[in-house]
Amino acid sequence: MGKRLLIDFVVDRYVNLNLFWRSQQHMPSGCTEWTGVRSNIGYGFIGFTYADGKLAPSGRKHGMMTTHRLAFMIHHGRLPKQSNVNHTCHNKLCVNPDHLVEGTQSEKLKQMKRDGIYQGGRELGVPAGSYNHKQWNYTYKYSEAEIQWVRNANTLDIAAKYGMTRTKAASFRWGFRTGYKWLPWDKE
Repeated sequence: MGKRLLIDFVVDRYVNLNLFWRSQQHMPSGCTEWTGVRSNIGYGFIGFTYADGKLAPSGRKHGMMTTHRLAFMIHHGRLPKQSNVNHTCHNKLCVNPDHLVEGTQSEKLKQMKRDGIYQGGRELGVPAGSYNHKQWNYTYKYSEAEIQWVRNANTLDIAAKYGMTRTKAASFRWGFRTGYKWLPWDKE
C-alpha cells in the first residue's frame, strides 16, 4: 500500500490540511505567508476535491483554490458570502484569518487605492500609457539583453550558443519575437 495523504473535510471539499499547515511561515509583520504553490499573479494555491459528487462548472470533481480563501473557510467554517476574500494587509500570500475579510472586487480596489497601492490598473509611479505586462516580482529565465540578442540574431548563431538544431533555433527566435510583449523590440 502506497503513502496515504491526510485529507480533511472543509465545508464542501476535501483538502490536504497537513500540506496547508506545514506550508506556512509566520512573518514579523503579523502575516502568515503561504510557502507552497503560487499562481502566476502571486496568490497561494492548493488542490481540493469536491464532496458528495458536487462538480465545478467545468464538470470536474477536482480543482484549485486560493489558500487565503481556504484559511477563511477553516476559520469561519463556511463558504464566504461575498464573491471575494480580501486581504486587509494587501499581502497576496497571507493566510492569517485576522487579515482576511469578505468583500467584493470593487471594495478591494477602493481599499488598495486608499492605502496607496493601486492606481487604476497599473503600478503606482508608472505613467498612464506606459504600462507593460512584465510580471512584478517574477524572475524571468532570460535577461532583457539576451531576449534582444535572440530577437536579432541569425539561427546559426542561436543554434551554436544554445546547442540546438537550426530548426529549433528558428522556432526559439520566433518565440522571442512574438512573446515577451512587455519588452519593446530594439531593432539593431
